[in-house]
Amino acid sequence: MSAALDGVGVERAARRFAAPQQYVQGPGVFDELGPIVAEHGARPVVVIDADIVELLGERLTASMALAGLTHQVVPYRGPVTRAHIATTVDRVATGFGDVVVGVGGGKALDVAKGVAHRLGRPMISVPTTASNDGPTASIYALYDDEGRLSELGRLPSNPAAVVVDTKVIATAPIRFLVSGIGDALSKKFEARSCARGRGVTTQGTRPLIIGEVIADGCSRVLLRDGVAAVRDVIDGRVTAEVEAVVEAVILLSGIGYENGGLSIAHCMTRGLQVGRGSSKHLHGFHVAYGLLVQLALEDDPEVDRREIRDFLTAVGLPTSLADLDMPSPTSQEIAALGAAAAAAPHAANTWVDASATRITAAIDAVERQVASDGD
Repeated sequence: MSAALDGVGVERAARRFAAPQQYVQGPGVFDELGPIVAEHGARPVVVIDADIVELLGERLTASMALAGLTHQVVPYRGPVTRAHIATTVDRVATGFGDVVVGVGGGKALDVAKGVAHRLGRPMISVPTTASNDGPTASIYALYDDEGRLSELGRLPSNPAAVVVDTKVIATAPIRFLVSGIGDALSKKFEARSCARGRGVTTQGTRPLIIGEVIADGCSRVLLRDGVAAVRDVIDGRVTAEVEAVVEAVILLSGIGYENGGLSIAHCMTRGLQVGRGSSKHLHGFHVAYGLLVQLALEDDPEVDRREIRDFLTAVGLPTSLADLDMPSPTSQEIAALGAAAAAAPHAANTWVDASATRITAAIDAVERQVASDGD
């Protein structure tokens, strides 16, 4: 395969596009799951979050029966580890599992991806929260026994279908949608940084233009409709703004990051997921704060950082470590966050110096800005 040099002198071969094969979204589409599954198999295994079996079990059975499918339900509860995935595979009955369906939050979907990977079968994502863009991705996270991210698994291809019932999404606690907004908003700036620097995507290639374009569109939707969507979900309504934000969080953000790349905002999660107080917060809350650190690090005059901070505040996302339950962070804690971020795989995906010293200084700048805003 021939190689060429891009604008920053990086030798690269062909670039790759990744996306789910099918995406279905709307109120009530959970009841259409059976016919969608039938396009990929006749005896599905459904890995479902144990906490929602009672809520969705009857609808699941009716939908599968509608399509003439015989299915096995495997309730899930626990961590996403290699051992847990292996145990779940062992629970699959003989003759079942020609397609694997994951129903629930991020952990349930990751376990389902791991099972599908082990079985060599297609996987269908049915998220019940919009807390991140994981449902569309080929990647799934694996953790160690202490709950720390240990590695990333990868399906041979993205999910065969993603089915997003916005009425179900809207019944989840509001913190999940808020987390999804935080995770998705960063993708514009991360894809931009990856493209401007020497970054590669999670597929190991230089980013495609479509990744940056979609990530930019994702950001526009969130800044336009995010506040209204949060308000409407709190009020129990599925509006056009809710539909737009859910699509941005799950689909646009997913395509944006897989084809555009990640950067410092996601690097910051490495320290925050184990930090004092911050460890109890959802991924998107970590990313939202990480975005502010990335913008401070890059100090790009084209970016209106005040607009971003005001938006995060308006939807209930953090703008300081105190907001992540790490009040009065010590210099040692801030330095540890900077070191963890600098050691993360995506730290090279920017055009500026992303050393531990520089990231630590950027965290300090974010904290000083919050103090200044309060004066």
